[in-house]
Amino acid sequence: MLRKVLVVVIAVITSYGLTALVGYVLYTNAAGRTEGQLSTIVRFVINPVMAVLIGCLVGFLSKDHPIATSVVGLAPWGILLLSPNKPTSIFGWAGYLVPILVNLALGATAAQFSWRYRQMPSS
Repeated sequence: MLRKVLVVVIAVITSYGLTALVGYVLYTNAAGRTEGQLSTIVRFVINPVMAVLIGCLVGFLSKDHPIATSVVGLAPWGILLLSPNKPTSIFGWAGYLVPILVNLALGATAAQFSWRYRQMPSS
């Protein structure tokens, strides 16, 4: 149980740390790019890559239940991705939550695959 809690804490700290690092790197290399371009890069490239990296980390550190551990570890980061402007319609909420759920699914899948890879017997 303590190991799961530590893995979740490591996932949360790493996700926030990577977010700060990526923000700094994007800020220093933002010359000549519009906000729309940077937003697209973050939403479709950086966030999924971060979710996969955190999922792999959780998968390698977990002893069991890597999917649940990954989702719990990535949930605070997913909440961070929510913007303060809340949608008013059902379709707005779908467009609002789908990217977060996709990132959580990518992290959970990466955790499962890396956990299985670690569990394979060495020849």
